[in-house]
Amino acid sequence: MKCAFLICVYGKDDVCHLDEALASVITFSQTKHYEINIYLHVDGKVSQQHLDVINKINPYKIIHSKNNVGLAIGLNKLIEQLEDEEYIFRMDADDICCEDRIALQVQYLEENNDVDLLGGSIEEFVGSQENIVAYRNYPSLASAYYLPKGSPFAHVTICFRKRFFEKFGCYPINYPLNEDIALWGKALLMGAVGHNIPDTLVKVRMDSAYSRRTFKKASSELRVYLKICKDLKVLPIYPIARFIFRLLPISIVESVYRSDVRNSFLKS
Repeated sequence: MKCAFLICVYGKDDVCHLDEALASVITFSQTKHYEINIYLHVDGKVSQQHLDVINKINPYKIIHSKNNVGLAIGLNKLIEQLEDEEYIFRMDADDICCEDRIALQVQYLEENNDVDLLGGSIEEFVGSQENIVAYRNYPSLASAYYLPKGSPFAHVTICFRKRFFEKFGCYPINYPLNEDIALWGKALLMGAVGHNIPDTLVKVRMDSAYSRRTFKKASSELRVYLKICKDLKVLPIYPIARFIFRLLPISIVESVYRSDVRNSFLKS
């Protein structure tokens, strides 16, 4: 079974975290007897240490952009290079792929041919992988009408069928830092079928994650949700409330995001 992983790297990615992320894909894919092709985009200038880690795992294809072009363009460049892989996985450069991720998602998609894209649950950690600070799961059915409330997927858990990009296109490039939400909105509104499984598929590193949620990211997020609400013909109550919430002190935002109340809200 041929599968692809799409991973983007840029200069500010921690070298040790990148090494752990890539190693988790390689190690677990080998134990499950899948043919895994890693497609890696190097976004702008990176250090020799980054290149050493990348060369160590010998990606199937590497694309270099001389200047920083951003995640959406980088992912789209990788998508253009895909060959005959049946399933395409997303992965960030600092997270950890769980041991059974590939097997669980491939099996589910093999048994549910109508599903175009599949996500799952995540564990968030700070520092070491054992220091779990939160658990996130998502709605089993990712309906377009869920979108105004929030993202129906954890983007790092997504597995696409090969046909997905042929049917629904690639990542929109006009919503920087929120290209995933823009893609879900576009695809689900066009009729894509998205599911989530309850299993934990990825361990997500949260070191300094909330301090990186800038006004620029919040503004871009609001724009994409306003467009989705307009297309759905619903009032943008949740997106506006979320935007205001994003402007609160980081300590409050972090506390709410890690609470059981938020997780219950996302499941409903």
